[in-house]
Amino acid sequence: MKTALLPPRFARLKRQAARRLRMEQCWHHARWPVLLAGLWGCAALLHLPQSLPDWLHFLLELTTFGSVLGWAFRRILRLPQPTLKQVDQRIERDSGLGFPPLAALTDSPALPEGLSEDQKNREGQLWTIHRQRLLTSLETLHLRPPRLFTHWTGRLVAILLTLCLFVLGGLAGSQAGLRLKAGFIPGMDDDATPIPAMQAWVDRPAYAPGPPLFLTARSTSPLPLPEGALLHVVVEAPAGRPSLHGTSHVRRTRLQNGGWQIESTLRKSGKVTLSIRGRRLGRWIMQISADTPPDVRWTGKAGAKDQDWHTSFPWSVTQPHGVAELEVRLQPIIPPSRQPDQGHELTIPLPLEKQPAEAKGDTRLDLSDSPFAGLEVAGTLCARSGSGKQGCSQAQTFRLGHRPFHDPLSRALLELRLHLTTGQNDRKQAAHMLGLLTELPLSTDLSLPLVLLQRQLTGTMPVTALNDQLWFMALYAEDRAQSGRDIAASMLHVRALQNAIRLHLIALGQQPAPPPSAEQQTLHDELEELKTALDGHMAFIFQKASQNGLVMPMPGGKGMPWVHLAGKVQSDALAGRTAQALDHLREMVEPAEQLRQATLPDMQALAASMKAQAEARTQRLALRDLIRQETDLLNHAQKRLASEQPPPETETRHKDISQMSTAELLSQLGMAAPSTGGSSTASAQLDQAAVLRHADARQQDHATQQALRLLARTLNHRGETLTKKKMSSLLKAEKDMGLVLTSLATRQDEESVKNIQTVLNDLSQSRHDMSRNQSEASKGSKGHLGFIPPPSASSSPDEQNGATTASPDDDPNSGQDDDSHDEDEKQPDNQDPLGRKMDDSPDSDAHIPDHERNRAHDIERELQRRASDRTRPQSELDYLNRLLAPLRQPH
Repeated sequence: MKTALLPPRFARLKRQAARRLRMEQCWHHARWPVLLAGLWGCAALLHLPQSLPDWLHFLLELTTFGSVLGWAFRRILRLPQPTLKQVDQRIERDSGLGFPPLAALTDSPALPEGLSEDQKNREGQLWTIHRQRLLTSLETLHLRPPRLFTHWTGRLVAILLTLCLFVLGGLAGSQAGLRLKAGFIPGMDDDATPIPAMQAWVDRPAYAPGPPLFLTARSTSPLPLPEGALLHVVVEAPAGRPSLHGTSHVRRTRLQNGGWQIESTLRKSGKVTLSIRGRRLGRWIMQISADTPPDVRWTGKAGAKDQDWHTSFPWSVTQPHGVAELEVRLQPIIPPSRQPDQGHELTIPLPLEKQPAEAKGDTRLDLSDSPFAGLEVAGTLCARSGSGKQGCSQAQTFRLGHRPFHDPLSRALLELRLHLTTGQNDRKQAAHMLGLLTELPLSTDLSLPLVLLQRQLTGTMPVTALNDQLWFMALYAEDRAQSGRDIAASMLHVRALQNAIRLHLIALGQQPAPPPSAEQQTLHDELEELKTALDGHMAFIFQKASQNGLVMPMPGGKGMPWVHLAGKVQSDALAGRTAQALDHLREMVEPAEQLRQATLPDMQALAASMKAQAEARTQRLALRDLIRQETDLLNHAQKRLASEQPPPETETRHKDISQMSTAELLSQLGMAAPSTGGSSTASAQLDQAAVLRHADARQQDHATQQALRLLARTLNHRGETLTKKKMSSLLKAEKDMGLVLTSLATRQDEESVKNIQTVLNDLSQSRHDMSRNQSEASKGSKGHLGFIPPPSASSSPDEQNGATTASPDDDPNSGQDDDSHDEDEKQPDNQDPLGRKMDDSPDSDAHIPDHERNRAHDIERELQRRASDRTRPQSELDYLNRLLAPLRQPH
């Protein structure tokens, strides 16, 4: 076949005819596997193959399809390629040609021998014209589709098979695809098998707590979940293994009952599908919100302020699901002359309350014990969320706070400490520098520790321990130069105890279980020793203040801040909160450092504050005594008034209470009736003999009231001098006392009772005004030593400057308002005003008969009825309302 001589159109036509012939040849053998597949599909739609066991289904399908496909494949491979003649015949037959014109296109003219060149050219031209005419006549050539069914039986079988598939598929409905899939793939179920029971829920991550989200088989809307949520699925399907698609890190666990448990962590949004044996049990659309790193930034300028050795760190942090940790990373900026061999970074945690979503603060830390104190640092805030995402702020340059050191030896030791930390000097060079310091003319308590430090530098002690020793030595030298040997030794003892407790707390924090009782007792003894050392150090400070002419009483030991902080240290250590225990330990020693740095103005402010507090306490005690004395006068007047009333008639005891007057009802209760303006009538009913009999007592009360009036005037003057504020209530009480004096002089006990009650109300208001004025005046009066409580009440004026300590029974809150101690003792609920028991127990000394108790209740109800009667005089209604007010209050 010389296809190259054909035009492109006819060459393409022949290639298509060859492919269609090849297809018809292959279909002749491939129709049997197709027929088998159709029949198997009909059987699948009728649940026949999938109803078999999986192994039998697989074996039958493999045998049947394997044998038929193998036979057809071998027959197809042995088929010969279509010949040129068969291709031409196919084109001629499809185009309806009665002769083979395609063969003429590939032929060439046969010329006899002996022709000249001109004759040959004329013959060639004639052949070209003939070929062109032949091509023109073949423009209508075309091919028909492949003939797959050449016989009517094949067409009939195909139609019947297709019709069966459509009918059975229509009967199956939406489950047709699932049935076909289960019929052709062994190990899959269709709608004839019950769907396994499934439970699915999502647990939110720890950084975004919330209730679990239970899932149905299909979610119609996206489920918003935080990143890291954990998907749990439990499938009760012992016959298959479920599959979870759309997630990563899937963990399957076989349960004892034959079911499966699947867990997966959701990291990205998308569709999650659960299937088993080819059937979908659940489909969910997860919308995962990524957890962003915390947004942390500086809110101001960090560093030390106003010559304070504390370093301030103003910060703010936000994170939608909460911030777990916050820290500041400090990179010292060391001058080139002291450039270290390698960088040093300090990481300091900043306290946070729980896991706030938004927080802001200004943390002040004491970093003066760091070797880099006083240097410029580049600080960066870093925060970590509950999911582990970390965010950092921009770097800020500031200076760390440091303690002021004026002693040359202390400065030299700190310089040596910095060189040793940064690596500028090695241990040998540091030992040489200490040797030079020991040659200075120093006292024994300074030279001997330097020699010991020099030997430790040449040994194997770690650099951190050496830095601590140099720091303590520098502090001792500074304290000795500024405050003297005794105070320096006392403070050194406090620091040594603090360091020992710190190491003990760290050791306890490394133990997994709670510390044993022996360890707890040891820690308690160490804290008690530290408290004793702090008390002794404060006594030295007060003794030094007395040398400067400041005479101050020694405050009560129970009110010092380190007393309750010691309890917090021990409780935190027992609960495993080592970090909080160390913080409270530092807070215990912080007041001692403030005492050490206290200046003469600070001590003067403290002395003035203590003097003012003592004066305020004296005024409160005087006012309390004034109220008690005035209460006694009220009791005396009420007793005289009750004795001067004529005895009630005996028949009124059993008289109907509804027919009694208000005065008679009150008389039944043992109370004085209110005055309704008829004072002449009431006075006429008094026993004149009793009035004369109480003349001496009334005269004594008159003298007492005159003295109390002078006391109120004095209290008003001294209170105004102390607080710079007038006490209007005390002025009113002094004025009302004049009315009491008048009523006592005129023998009007009824008026005396009213006036004394008015005075008591004035004095009660005066007590609240005095407490408020004194509290406002005492704010900020102590200066930097505001933590020192006032002296205890039991200290006498001559117990000065630590000469006598407070009694162990002193109230630790004695420096606060004494109103709680000024109140009269509360009467127990089961006692009457005379202290007798009111219950019916055998040991009761005041048994009240039931009929008397019921009569008192009846009288009370009658009084309440009359108080609600608006037709009665207003004075009587006011008195009844005041009388019944305590009974109306809820208990």
